[in-house]
Amino acid sequence: MSGLLRGEVEPGSWLRQDELAGQLGVSKIPVREALQRLVGLGLLRFESNRGVVVPELSAAEAEENYALRRGIEPQLLERALPRISIVDLAQAELALEADGLSLTEANWAFHRALYRSSGWERGLSMAEILHVAVAPYVVLYTEYLGGATDSDAEHAALLEACRRGDTEAASALLLGHLDHAQQALVGFLEEERS
Repeated sequence: MSGLLRGEVEPGSWLRQDELAGQLGVSKIPVREALQRLVGLGLLRFESNRGVVVPELSAAEAEENYALRRGIEPQLLERALPRISIVDLAQAELALEADGLSLTEANWAFHRALYRSSGWERGLSMAEILHVAVAPYVVLYTEYLGGATDSDAEHAALLEACRRGDTEAASALLLGHLDHAQQALVGFLEEERS
């Protein structure tokens, strides 16, 4: 799952159970179980007699993933803000510096630090799954569609609103952040498809 979160596995890549077991130094059984779980979460796709593949990027999937994030993440943020600690805020700030983390790992570390105090463990787990699902989209948005500068500024503004304890502003900034990425991605992917 960490390779998916880092955006290291290209969409359309086939994942071979034997190769993964060899790389990880484990038997095929835990690899098969892990792949089945990832298929069950919709992060990978199983094709009969062919194996497991990382799904191609699509406008419909981007729209779904960002809609789900908009449904969960603002609630996590609103619940977390009254309890957020200086440690949470410091970890969010460190994630923005991304030392030793990939772009997508740093993105999740930032958001996780802001949501962790929500007390909703299941919601946090769902948000993590969605961050894994959007990892290749985040790479596309920031590195190829020029969204890095906007994303960095939005993260900084969101962190500042969280420092002030301004729940209304933080929620609005988070929703705007998600909407900007979704609109750019869906527009690009629809144009590519036509």
